[in-house]
Order: sequence, then structure tokens, then C-alpha cells
Amino acid sequence: MKSKVSAAVSALVSILMVFAIIGSAGVIFADRIYTPEFFTEQVERSDTYVNAYNSLMKGFEDNYSVSDIPSEVYEKAFSDEWMRDAVNEKIHSAFEGREADIDMSAAEESITEYFEEYARENHVMKDETYEKKLAESVTWTKKTALNAADVYRFDVMEKAGILGKLSSYADLARKCIWMCIGGAAVLLIILILLRQPVYWTGTALFAAGLLMGIPAAAVLLTGMIQRFSVKEYTTYNLVTVFLGNVTDMVMITGVAMAAVGAALIVTGIVIGQRRISDKKN
Repeated sequence: MKSKVSAAVSALVSILMVFAIIGSAGVIFADRIYTPEFFTEQVERSDTYVNAYNSLMKGFEDNYSVSDIPSEVYEKAFSDEWMRDAVNEKIHSAFEGREADIDMSAAEESITEYFEEYARENHVMKDETYEKKLAESVTWTKKTALNAADVYRFDVMEKAGILGKLSSYADLARKCIWMCIGGAAVLLIILILLRQPVYWTGTALFAAGLLMGIPAAAVLLTGMIQRFSVKEYTTYNLVTVFLGNVTDMVMITGVAMAAVGAALIVTGIVIGQRRISDKKN
């Protein structure tokens, strides 16, 4: 009777440990993922610097019929290095809650030089119309370039209130890390006191691993992430790579947990059989 009660309590504690393990993994993932370093890493993995720059230049070329400004003017103002610095600054400023400090002086200078040269060659007067057209071109160019550098669309998320909510959730997760880990540790101590820590801890790890690994594997195998409908290639590529890497992290962690859990279950069964054999002897 005593052994049955102990087994029932151990099973209950093991079930609670499953949620404690998943919770601990979840808050650790949140702490790892919602950082400027992780976001920057995904940009590098997805070639977003290059894609964003190419998209920006194509946008300028497509707008030639409206602006009459050749692509060479923009090529003097922007470079791959500028895009890299601008994208990184956008990411860090979003996480730090401040305005992005991006140098746009080269763009203003290049466009101004073009206007002055055009006016000189075509005998255009620098009147109010000239100044207005110049100001509009500079403003549009800056806005277009800054929008291209905002690869995660932080400006849109901030206006929608999404960025603030994500930051709040991430802060809450970081505050709960030790609470979740501490809860799992307490449950482990209880299992130790019940003298069946190896088997039931393995059971909890195995179940938690399956609950994490199977859904993540299903997402990857079904190609669910690639089905996202985003018109702009740069954003689509970045989002799918970002979500794919996060899903990989969850799946790998789940598989590792399940493997360790299975090993502990086998070890626990062997230990139990030895105890029974020793009692008989």
C-alpha cells in the first residue's frame, strides 16, 4: 500500500515537473531570443543586409519615371556598409526605446549636388519651385531608405502597440526564470525524498521533450512557416529564417530532453530491478 501511494505521489510530482520544465525552457528561450544580438544574428543568417540594399536600389530605379533622378545619384549616397549600419542601428534603437541615429547626410549631399548640376546645365532658376522640389526629393529619399533599413518593421509594430507588449512579455519572462527553475528543483527534491528520482525525472523530461519536439517537428516538416504570405521578399525571407531558427531551437531542445529522459527511465528501471533482486536475496 505504501509503495502504491509513493508511486502515485511520484507520478503527480512528475506531471507537475513536466510543466515546470516546459515553463523553464520557455522563459529561457524568451530571454535568449528577444535580444538585439539574436535579431541581428538572424539578419546575418538570412542575407538581409544585401537583400535590403538591393531592394532599396530597385525602388529608386523604379521611381525614376517620377523623380527623374538617376540611380547613380543614390548609389553615391548609399552602400552595403551604410545598410548594414542602418539595419543594426534600427534593431538596437528599438530594443533601447530610442530614436534611431542614422546618418543621412550623404543622401542629402548627393541629391543636392545633382539638383545644382542639373540647374546649371539646363539654366534652371533656383527659385521657390526649385527649393520645394529639392526638399521633397531629399525627404522622400530619406524616408524610403529608413523604411528599407527597418527590416523587422519596428516602426509599424511600435505604432500598433505590439513592440511594447513584446518587451513587457520578455521582461516578465526574465523575471520568472529563477521561479520556474526553482520550482523544478523543488519538485526534484521531492522525488529524491520519495526515493525514485531517476525514473520519474526521466519520465518528466521525456514527456516535456515530446511536448516540445513533436509540434516543432510538425511545423518544420509541413512547411508551415514557408506558407506565410508576405509580398516583400526581404521581409518574407527574414521572417521565415527567423521563425525557422526558433523552431529548430525548440525541436532540438525537445529531442535532447526526450533522449535524456529515455536514458533516465531505462536507468531507473535497472536500478529498480536491482533493488527488487537485492531484497529477494
